[in-house]
Amino acid sequence: MTTDEPSLTLLRSKVRDIPDFPTPGVLFKDITPLLSDHHAFDVALGLLAQAVEDLAFGVIAAPEARGFILAAPLARHCGVG
Repeated sequence: MTTDEPSLTLLRSKVRDIPDFPTPGVLFKDITPLLSDHHAFDVALGLLAQAVEDLAFGVIAAPEARGFILAAPLARHCGVG
């Protein structure tokens, strides 16, 4: 997988750190800014698709708290369920 620095810089700028959430000592990574920027969201999906392009699969499942938000568009991008 090849990633370019401008894409990584963009994505890093769209992830917000929220210290001590949900409990003290935890650093929560909030992707709400990423989800609200269509260009950054498209870049993220493109990089995720690139990461799995050599794998054979028919379904994407993402049970994690925000994973379901990425799973459906990624599955559509990859042409799978």
